[in-house]
Amino acid sequence: MLTEKQKERYSRQIISEFIGEEGQKKLSNVKALQIGAGGLGSPCALYLVAAGIEELTIIDDDIVSLSNLQRQILYNEDDIGINKVEIVEKRLSKLNSNVKIFTHKEYVDNESIKKFIKDKDFIVDCSDNMKTKFLVNRVAVENNIKAVIAGIKDLYGQLITINPHKSACYQCVFNEPESEIKTQKPLPVIGVTPGILGVLEALEVIKTTLGLPNLENHLLMVNLLNMSFNKIKILKDENCICSK
Repeated sequence: MLTEKQKERYSRQIISEFIGEEGQKKLSNVKALQIGAGGLGSPCALYLVAAGIEELTIIDDDIVSLSNLQRQILYNEDDIGINKVEIVEKRLSKLNSNVKIFTHKEYVDNESIKKFIKDKDFIVDCSDNMKTKFLVNRVAVENNIKAVIAGIKDLYGQLITINPHKSACYQCVFNEPESEIKTQKPLPVIGVTPGILGVLEALEVIKTTLGLPNLENHLLMVNLLNMSFNKIKILKDENCICSK
């Protein structure tokens, strides 16, 4: 049951024909694991918490730097040099005290991620590297957890939602690099690009929870230079991990 305060807080969602009180109850039971609290992670976390999910766990191993502030909207100049997860927990808790916020300063790899996936409904990838995206995809498929994965560069972005063993996965579309490029240069990023893709990641969690049309078996290609959004149908690869 929703409390009277919850009904007031989420009143604009509840009056939506796509959500209603029953939909809000579904959202209030969602437990999500988010990888990364940067350009994609900032807006994604803000909108998931504002929407009233039950629990959000965020993993990030970085500190705030001046160059982050052009796109990572959870932070300001006073936060430079501080662990991102410390700031994230305080800011998100002030936004919605009803949502349980857990943050961990930890590097995400094959072993560390396993500590955080228990009872999660979604893994949301907000990382900035392919290695982590393939890791999130693999963990989601192996543990039957829905996943949303986004990537951005400059004024371009990609987004996919994965329903393990039922829909195509990230690996059905992209080839996993054999090794991480050690001398990889920073990618160009226009600040609004991760903002838009991060919000869309939160939207995919919300729509998937509510049983609304989502990006399962589709790849959304975003071109903000000419303002085009192309949804490309994708098929499961018979030899992929999601088909086993």
